[in-house]
Amino acid sequence: MIHSVKVHHQGKVYAYQVERGKNLLEFLRENLYDVTTPCGGKGTCGKCRIKVEGYVKEASEKEKKLLKAAGKTNGYRLACYNVVEDDIEIFLEDFNREASIVTEGVENKTELSPLIVKKNIKVKSPDLSYQKSDQERVIEAYTSASEIALSSCRLDSLELLRSIPELIRTEDSVTVIEHEGQITGVEKGNTENRIYGIAIDIGTTTIAAYLYDLKTGNRISVHSTLNPQRKYGADVLSRIEYTNNSEENQNEMHDLIIDCINKIIGTFERNNGISSEDIYLMVFAGNTTMMHFLMNLQAKYIAVSPFIPVTTKMQKIKPAELNININRSGLVIVFPCVSAYIGADTVAAILSSNMNNSDETCLLIDIGTNGEIVLGNKDWMYSCSTAAGPAFEGANIQYGVGGIKGAIDKINFAEKLEYHTIGSEKAIGICGSGIVDAIAGMLDKGIIDETGRIVDKSEYEQENHTLINDYMDRLVRLDGMNAFIIARKEDTAINNDILITQKDVRELQNAKAAIAAGIKILIKQAGINPSDIKKVYLAGGFGNYININSAFKIGLLPSELAFEKVVSIGNAAGAGAIQGLLSKHNLSEAELIKNKVKYIELSALADFVDEYVNCMFFE
Repeated sequence: MIHSVKVHHQGKVYAYQVERGKNLLEFLRENLYDVTTPCGGKGTCGKCRIKVEGYVKEASEKEKKLLKAAGKTNGYRLACYNVVEDDIEIFLEDFNREASIVTEGVENKTELSPLIVKKNIKVKSPDLSYQKSDQERVIEAYTSASEIALSSCRLDSLELLRSIPELIRTEDSVTVIEHEGQITGVEKGNTENRIYGIAIDIGTTTIAAYLYDLKTGNRISVHSTLNPQRKYGADVLSRIEYTNNSEENQNEMHDLIIDCINKIIGTFERNNGISSEDIYLMVFAGNTTMMHFLMNLQAKYIAVSPFIPVTTKMQKIKPAELNININRSGLVIVFPCVSAYIGADTVAAILSSNMNNSDETCLLIDIGTNGEIVLGNKDWMYSCSTAAGPAFEGANIQYGVGGIKGAIDKINFAEKLEYHTIGSEKAIGICGSGIVDAIAGMLDKGIIDETGRIVDKSEYEQENHTLINDYMDRLVRLDGMNAFIIARKEDTAINNDILITQKDVRELQNAKAAIAAGIKILIKQAGINPSDIKKVYLAGGFGNYININSAFKIGLLPSELAFEKVVSIGNAAGAGAIQGLLSKHNLSEAELIKNKVKYIELSALADFVDEYVNCMFFE
């Protein structure tokens, strides 16, 4: 049986005919509606809230509990819990969810030497005394005009050999495309000044892309967007689980990212007056799972012990193999990974931080959807990964959201509580940096004790704190647990209080304990003292926005590390990918970094459990 489903979205109404029994979340996904699903549709996060008019079955107790906790009971349902039973109308919340994505990072000065080059040449015409083949004459002309040795140059493409006879006889000059001694293309006329490249950092949540002129080394444009794969879960394990269900699902995950990449290329074309045919090189960084999805490789064994990826080597791929819309003579480079959970993004971040060339011992911390930590210098490096990020990105927090407009990103516990939102819009939730500020402030004001317990209102009043009135009034009970109001209902865009609950505090405790314990384990493995660490690099969007004082206050950064040693380096993965785009020598350095970094599997160490438990407490 077919039913009518109308979707109200951003002031418009869209009508569909949908089979009875179709899950509402699947229906919305299939029709490309952006529904928040940090849990991947498993029914645990309670964030795929939609307003429904028309018949749907009565909500289960679990669904009611999740809706009640979010203050969404009047006509709201969870998309993942419900199916089409009759004609219905769905109303999607029309918040401006433009993401605030960090694209800038610290880049080292790089000598321009891209992996792909173009050179305009004149091919000598043959005669009876000069009867070298077309292939030989093209190679001879190119090597004479470049620094490459004749013996190192190759022209092996059968397709190219079919096209060059007429081309070199009808044109006064041609332009050769070459990389690593291999001629991959020959174009009519002089096109050597039209050569562009794109570096892309594929994050689990966000994507940042950078367009460069490879002739001059100048940046032309930057574009960022949300990762479309996030609808299948906020974390890589949820997405891997989805791809494991069928080959079709794996292909879908790959197609989502390729479609996104081609749209980015199209945006660069339109905004900068270039052709995709003039783009010859793309360099990608991202965690190991994202790189597997990019290459359409099975990620199944990344998720189960002993956590083995298909490959960790740098990959050099023809654009057509990935259906990426750039010049077919070009090349796609995928940065190398270290292990299943220390990916190409970490290798790129090390490269951009330059800690691989440092005499001093440095600590690199990249807190995204996962937390990657690297300790070392030019002689040695240890690394580990912790599953900490979803809490810092709001995925497991009741009113948590990503870094989008309306997200509370800064909180000041002064005489009265004050907060700031991204875009200075009405609050719709609280993002990672705001969560850290909230917990730090609640600790400072005695609202949370050293065990992470939110104190009772009566208990707080008896302590006779100064500045008590505003804070005491914010202490409430929600769904049977203590909670603290950050933004009051009348001041929010969601017509509901935005709170930090006791469960939220525990989520953050788990996340910060994992990061802090990981740091301490690496220090032990290296056999050094915390004082030996001279620089602490915070990478990624979270590292860019976090209040360093708050990070120390909650114990995310161990107290033994000095405040003045901490440096935020922005999107270090993107910066590293750019360095690889501009210089083949940096690509070689990335491979050296991959081989230098020793990965420590924390789950295999008894010490990690002890450190983790100790780090759960607030100092």
